[in-house]
Amino acid sequence: MSWKELRDPIHGWIRLSIDEARLLDDDVFVQRLRRITQDGLAHYVYPSARGSRFEHSLGTMYLATLMVERVLSEANEQSLRSLMDALGLHDEGVSAIRQYVRLSGLHHDIGHPPLSHVLDGYVSSLVKPNQVLYTAGLGKEHEVAGLMIMGSGKFRRIISSLGIDAGILRVITFYRLIKRVRLITQYGSVNLEASIPEVKLLSNMSDDETMLLESLASIVSGGIDADRLDYTLRDLYFTGAGSGSGAIDIARLVNYLHLGRGILIFDDKAKAFLEGYAIARYNLYKWVYMHHKVLQYDEMLREVFRSIIMLEKAKGFKTAAINFLNGNPNEDDLDIYTDDYLEAMLSEAYHEGLINGYVKDYADSILHRRTSMRALWKRDEDYIMIFGLGNAIMLNKYIDEQVGVHGLNWVNEFKTRVVNEMKETLNCDCKILVSTASFSNDISTFVRSNDGSLITITEVSPLIKAIDNAWEQTPHVFVFIDPSELSKNGVELSKVRSTAVRLLSNMATTGSSHPHYT
Repeated sequence: MSWKELRDPIHGWIRLSIDEARLLDDDVFVQRLRRITQDGLAHYVYPSARGSRFEHSLGTMYLATLMVERVLSEANEQSLRSLMDALGLHDEGVSAIRQYVRLSGLHHDIGHPPLSHVLDGYVSSLVKPNQVLYTAGLGKEHEVAGLMIMGSGKFRRIISSLGIDAGILRVITFYRLIKRVRLITQYGSVNLEASIPEVKLLSNMSDDETMLLESLASIVSGGIDADRLDYTLRDLYFTGAGSGSGAIDIARLVNYLHLGRGILIFDDKAKAFLEGYAIARYNLYKWVYMHHKVLQYDEMLREVFRSIIMLEKAKGFKTAAINFLNGNPNEDDLDIYTDDYLEAMLSEAYHEGLINGYVKDYADSILHRRTSMRALWKRDEDYIMIFGLGNAIMLNKYIDEQVGVHGLNWVNEFKTRVVNEMKETLNCDCKILVSTASFSNDISTFVRSNDGSLITITEVSPLIKAIDNAWEQTPHVFVFIDPSELSKNGVELSKVRSTAVRLLSNMATTGSSHPHYT
């Protein structure tokens, strides 16, 4: 037998060549993902949501393989050969492209921090890595970290055991980020090319070669890509939330997939299957990732993390985080920069009395899954009833616009301002947490009609348009308070709620949460 197989509850048997199996055993960056939770603290609400980034990466590799095999089967061989020559793959067969896309799927998440998206973007703002790339607006923290790690000597040595050029793999996996580096270097005031030598590779390509590379890269990171398809299937399966995973027909989606110019496109016959995916994904976001209790525990963890990262006890973790974000972690760093180490550090800080006040209360909630804090509103109907439909939609649009333009920096300033102004108005130094919810229904997918013209799926699907309508009435912000604490301080719950509504509505009306963003 020239291969090995791994059993996966989502995709069945995932096949690896013998060389790939050896690589998987030796690849410390992928093996670390066994200790990085896929869905952060979602298991506090959905107990079975305990999967890791490791099995998600295997699933993404599996789906990326199906997708790349499909598009390569009809690709122009001369165009493929031209791209391979531009990449330096002069003596390789077309199957080499398959191998690179496959390994791109396996490695696309190697930059994730402990607890995945719970701390994504927060670690770099606290530990201050050396790389200017984290403040240049290239992408999310875990994407930039993965980009940096792929440029390290250690990663290059590991991946070369399979005859893979790490630079080419880096371009395919993080094409979007490298493209932005090129644009910032070309038109901006910061030269980032020294950190990403692969920029020169893109600069030397023809437009046709660049468009083909962008299409292939979008298999792992695009509109409907292997990454999104796998986590949607996997997280629906392990949470049982919303629509079942059977709503996404992978075989039919792949069958109707084609290469476009810089994009992937689908036949119009795929419309029903694209709708099934869009609805399933929305249900997953609404009922799992944006569940008010999940968001509450996420915010508690972030508050505790901000405190313990400053402790002497966290010195080793902080060093590991800096090395990791700078792209040069050693194996000790990879062992430390994980969920289990972070959880142990949190537990020790709590039991040794190193954290106090509300931070200690939040740590107690995380360790024991108990809390007296409650959301001022939970469901869509609560949100609309409290704010009024017009104000709710206006507030949601305001939040979406600000997040889209300013990202996490705005989110953090927004939450801080809401908390501080509520405390000042209520004249109570009480526990208040604020969390925002973010979702994009832009699946960036084109459908090819019978006459050959391309049209976005949102233009031809009333169902997908309906998702936008539903999202604009879903809470984009939650405020959490402790009713018993408020009662002790003589603050009525109705006053807290009216204060939150007035403050948030005024912010949406004036269009600013901070002078910096006026």
